Amino acid sequence: MKTMLKRIISVVSVLLLAQGAMSQDYLLSQPWAVASMVAPSFAGMNLGGKAFVTYRNLYSSLKGGHVAIAGYDQYFHPMRSSFGANIAYTNYAGGMLSQTEFNVQYNYTVQMTTDWFFRPGLQLGLFYRTIDPSKMVFADQIGPNGEILPSTSFNPVNSSVVRFDAGVSILFYHKYFFGGLHVDNILGNKVSFMDQASTTNPLKISAYAAGMIPISKGLGKYDAKDDVTIAALYQWQGQYHQIDLDIMYHRRYFMAGVGYRGVPFYTPEGMQNQDAVKLMIGGSVAGFSLSYSYDINVSSLVDVSGGSHEVVLTYRFMEKAPNDRSFFCY
Repeated sequence: MKTMLKRIISVVSVLLLAQGAMSQDYLLSQPWAVASMVAPSFAGMNLGGKAFVTYRNLYSSLKGGHVAIAGYDQYFHPMRSSFGANIAYTNYAGGMLSQTEFNVQYNYTVQMTTDWFFRPGLQLGLFYRTIDPSKMVFADQIGPNGEILPSTSFNPVNSSVVRFDAGVSILFYHKYFFGGLHVDNILGNKVSFMDQASTTNPLKISAYAAGMIPISKGLGKYDAKDDVTIAALYQWQGQYHQIDLDIMYHRRYFMAGVGYRGVPFYTPEGMQNQDAVKLMIGGSVAGFSLSYSYDINVSSLVDVSGGSHEVVLTYRFMEKAPNDRSFFCY
């Protein structure tokens, strides 16, 4: 009985997760390891080239979903410009709902004062979203003897949706601080699988800020031997509000951190919130950085979710350290 109850809870939770995924973009536990995924203004922040891959296993005990990301961005010094491109694949509930998204990015660096810089950014994207009704089971499909019958609850006219989208961002930064804003999904495209539905991809607004506290100096002007970084990311999309608060300690080639994601005491109507405590650890050598995070779920899914795992691998090269380099160039 206990096993059956857990299975029922798991199925319901996955369906709620997939329902939310239709109107909310994916979330990452280590957004600052791949900052260009937060906003196009962050592309090329290391003032060189950066390639990265990310894999996220969401709610491992529930088959909640998978997120796979690959990207590259590059800063060009003569043009004071950065270009980037990334692709993200999201799979929810064992393939019931999936999305592939491709973005290209551009930003330009403006020196405001000796120490302060401004970066406006632009992002253009294409997304492809699919749904597989054969993997869904509704109440009207369960026959008197437990057999699965054809459903009349959900019969999508289209099993896939292809749309273009765009986003703009700004970033102000200093050697020890940054802050900015990103507005995404500004085209407001229709994303429903039903012809008569008017569901659109909600506008997504992200506000971000971070500061570094040097603990001890390294050998170079931009090399802190030890530092603590405090970063905040607020995201609002439709009925969702999400806050990421992270505290990260860096010592040369080592990083460890703890964070919180969610909005205390707030749950969107009919949805599961995604509140979690995040534990992060990582290291770097010869331009390569590898980091891992584990989400300890503190929402109503805590007993069945199994937590979430995320791994990020980056490679940085051709880096330079002129005056317009920010501390935040991981």
